[in-house]
Amino acid sequence: MVERPSSVVKELVENAIDAGSTEIVVELKAGGLQLIRVQDNGEGIEAEDVSLALQRYATSKIRRAEDLFNLHTLGFRGEALPSIASVSQLTLTTRVAHSLSGIKAVCEGGEIKTLAETGCPPGTEVEVRQLFYNVPVKRKFLKSIRSEIHHVLNHFLRLGLAYPNISFRLVHDRRVLHDLVKTESSLVRIEAILGREIYQHLQPIGWEAGEIKISGYASLPSMARANADGIYIYVNQRIIKDRIIHKAIVEAYRHVIPTGKFPVVILSLIVPPSAVDVNVHPTKAEVKFRDPDRVFQAVNGALRSIQEPSAAAADAPSKREDRALPQAETIPFFSSYGPPVPFRFARGRRDETVVPEVREAPPPGWNRERGVPIRIVGQVHGTFLVCEGDQALIFIDQHAAHERILFEKLKKQVEMRSFPVVRLLLPLLMEVTAEESFMLSSCLEEFFSIGFEIDPVGEKTFAIRSSPSGIDGEAAQEMIREILEDLKMVKREEKGTEALNTMLVTMACHGAIRANHPLRKEEMEELMNNLNPFHPSTTCPHGRPIFFSLTWDELSRQFRRKS
Repeated sequence: MVERPSSVVKELVENAIDAGSTEIVVELKAGGLQLIRVQDNGEGIEAEDVSLALQRYATSKIRRAEDLFNLHTLGFRGEALPSIASVSQLTLTTRVAHSLSGIKAVCEGGEIKTLAETGCPPGTEVEVRQLFYNVPVKRKFLKSIRSEIHHVLNHFLRLGLAYPNISFRLVHDRRVLHDLVKTESSLVRIEAILGREIYQHLQPIGWEAGEIKISGYASLPSMARANADGIYIYVNQRIIKDRIIHKAIVEAYRHVIPTGKFPVVILSLIVPPSAVDVNVHPTKAEVKFRDPDRVFQAVNGALRSIQEPSAAAADAPSKREDRALPQAETIPFFSSYGPPVPFRFARGRRDETVVPEVREAPPPGWNRERGVPIRIVGQVHGTFLVCEGDQALIFIDQHAAHERILFEKLKKQVEMRSFPVVRLLLPLLMEVTAEESFMLSSCLEEFFSIGFEIDPVGEKTFAIRSSPSGIDGEAAQEMIREILEDLKMVKREEKGTEALNTMLVTMACHGAIRANHPLRKEEMEELMNNLNPFHPSTTCPHGRPIFFSLTWDELSRQFRRKS
């Protein structure tokens, strides 16, 4: 199913892997909208089979009906090339090793225009131009170039993790974004993609439960992230999303990391092809297990084994392999398979994970000075302020209220270009993952507008030269990482203003008072005074309500009193 450029890249790269390639190059122009070119050094396609390969449902990977229950390849339906060709201008050039020349097929809108002999190296090159040129509706719904590149990068890096023995290169507009050199060490590839910080917190997994073999790496409880993007699941080296496995992973870490946080897990399951159905989703992104309960127990036990070795061993129904993280030579994790601003009370960990969705405040309409005075009664559960008005009892979420106040102050500072900035005496080096590197590189201007002067000094290393006033050292790195995580979670196009708003929301949330944080009376008064300009219907920048009122009539009815 071709939905966007990343779908094309995924299908073509998977075909190259099935062809036994050891080198794969992906080249894009304009995020893949103008050009997608995938080159490999695989076995190629026989000349007489080229025209057949461009026909729907024609595949060389299924020869008998029984092969459907013994799939060892990533592709098998014979739909990828024809589907891509039908919505683009496609050129296929291929040559098998034993042939002196290759064959070139030019296809437009699914129709083969020319088929001729040509000179080319062994392997296959597929060039896709003007994707969706003949389906303008689909092209209209594509996102920005930055967003499309992000989707391509996601598939590219996940495939790179699964196949460390293959060299992968990603080029965009003649700029090399990633060059993953083939290696026999899975940890070398993990470090290249996820960075040294994550790499140093990983423990190897080795587990067997009957016919299920589990290998990979998982983070210690000391490493936790704000979203589940660090969970990579592979079944027979196929990238999948599975609810059962995801639940088993979360359950294994439930009592060792905070609620709302997720581990980093790279998990590979090897199961007999007959025990899993990979043909249950149009994009082959999901699978169906014959015995899902057994898979759940195996995954849960494998992950518990690196946290509680003795307990996991006692619970395990089958043999487990205990291994220490190697220092020099590493084991393969895939088995071979065929700034805070003034008015801040406290700082700490964010109390919840939410997708930044900025909602502008309504026009100012509530002002205590102009209306009947509101008396602060007190604080409930260290989280909510209780106030008495003329006609109602008013509850205020202190975190949401402070977050909106800070967001408006930060936004005004950016608009007035008066953001307080501190120049660091020595640059602070920060290493990020490959995905975060691309995102950070594309948002340097937005980061600069909020006080972070950041320069790239390596493929995944950046130098922080200035930071907002009050944020330095580890706090600056933590803030940048939180912003990057929130940017990844934003579903809208991340054009300049939207990305900047996301950053301001993160900073406001980071600097706002926490829930379960007792306030002194003076602090409550200050918070209320700063809330004067805001209307009672105002929400926090994430869209959560700040105020809740309970009228005296409603309260009286609860006690069966007459109004």
